[in-house]
Amino acid sequence: MKTRYTFSSGDTIEATPEELQTLRAQYETYLQNYLELYSSMEDDDYVARGNGFCDSKFSESFLDAQIEKYRGKIKEMDQWLKNQ
Repeated sequence: MKTRYTFSSGDTIEATPEELQTLRAQYETYLQNYLELYSSMEDDDYVARGNGFCDSKFSESFLDAQIEKYRGKIKEMDQWLKNQ
């Protein structure tokens, strides 16, 4: 049976425990990808170059926000899964 969950951000989802676990794993993958990007911001693959300037394709504040978002959602999901 699906249950409605509401994140502290106001986002809501309806999921079975299995679907919640799958979504949590997906969010963990997203988090790991953003952490990897954050540690690789100066690598050539992630730097835009042109007309004498050089800048990261992703701002540090964007990556910080995404990392915090997914850490928070994973923490909330862990609590929901624990309470089942």
